[in-house]
Amino acid sequence: MWVLDWGMRLYELRKKLDGKVIHLGNGWYSLVLGLPRHRLDGCACTSPLAHFYIHHAESSVRELHPFTTITHLGSQNRLTPQTEDDLPVQFLFRKRGIASISGATPRKHAWISVLNFFSVKPKPSFQWTDKLASLADRAPSISEDVENLAQDRSNPTFPSGQLQTGTLDQTQPLSMVDIGLRLEGPYFTPADPSRYETVICFVAGTGVSGAIAIAAAFIDMKRQQSAKQKEETLLNAKEVLSVPALCSSSKYSASSTWQRCVVYWSVRADDYVELPFFNDPSSSLELRVHRTGKDRPRLDIAASLAAVCNESPGGSTWCYLSGPNAFIAIGETACKARAGVDFYAARWDI
Repeated sequence: MWVLDWGMRLYELRKKLDGKVIHLGNGWYSLVLGLPRHRLDGCACTSPLAHFYIHHAESSVRELHPFTTITHLGSQNRLTPQTEDDLPVQFLFRKRGIASISGATPRKHAWISVLNFFSVKPKPSFQWTDKLASLADRAPSISEDVENLAQDRSNPTFPSGQLQTGTLDQTQPLSMVDIGLRLEGPYFTPADPSRYETVICFVAGTGVSGAIAIAAAFIDMKRQQSAKQKEETLLNAKEVLSVPALCSSSKYSASSTWQRCVVYWSVRADDYVELPFFNDPSSSLELRVHRTGKDRPRLDIAASLAAVCNESPGGSTWCYLSGPNAFIAIGETACKARAGVDFYAARWDI
C-alpha cells in the first residue's frame, strides 16, 4: 500500500499545470491554476478545507510546499461547466518570510517520505515563496486591465467573480505572470461546518486561507438556499395552476442548520490589504478585521468568542483556528473553556 500510495503521489506530480501569480498589493499574492477535474472523481467534497503540495522547479528543484487552497472545491466543481476539464483553484501567500502553510493539515502517513525525498534539508519556506513572488514583481503592471479581467467570467484567473473592481490595494501596481507548477492533492480535512448553527473563524496572518474557503462554502450555501426558496415559490404557484413541478438541483434545503459565519482576521496593520474574497453582502457573512502592531492590542479570542456566542445563545458553535502556534494555542484554550463549542485547529506539524 505504501508503494501504491507513493506511486500515486508521483503520478500526480508528473504533469506540469499552467498557472498565474498575481500581486494583490502590500506583499500579498494569489496563485491561480487549473486543477484537472478528474482529481475530484469519487470525492464527496463535503469539507471546505483542502490542501495541496506544490512544486515549482524554478524556485526549488527538490522542495514541495503545502498550501491550503482558498477555493471551496465542492462549489467550484459544481459551478464550473461540465465541458471544462480543469477547475480554477487559488492559493494565497505573502512575501518576506510568511508562507501560507499555517492552514494546512498534517498527514501522518508513511508516504510522507515523498516530501522528505524532495526536500532532504528543509529550508525556510519564505525563500521559496519570495522567489515565486519575485516573478510577479518583475512582470508589467496590469492595473489598467483589472476591470476587464474582473468582468470576464470566462477567465479562470478570477473564478466565481471573486475579484471585484475597487477592492484591491492600489497603492502598489497589480501585476501578473504566467508560470508552470506541479500539484499534488487535494487532501481534505474532515470538517463539516454546515452541521453547526454558528461558525467562527479565528485566523491570523496567512492563516486566513482556510477562512476564505469556509466563507466561500457559506456564500455558496446561501446562494443555493436563495435559489431553493425561489424554486419553492415557483413550485407553489405551479401547484395552484396544476402545472408539473420542477426538480431542485440544490443540495441545501431552504432552511439549513448553518445560519451564521463570522471571520475574525488578526493581521499586522502594516501587512493589511483588503482582500477581494469576502465581498458578498447578500450572504450575511461577517468579517471583523483586527489590526495589530505597535501600540495595538492583540485579538482577545476568549472575549470575541463569548460575544458571538452570547449573540446566538443556545445554538451549536464550531470554531476554526489557524495562524502561528501561539495564536492557535490561545484559541484552543478559549474554546475548551466554553461548554458546547467544538473546534478544529489547523496546525502544521510533520
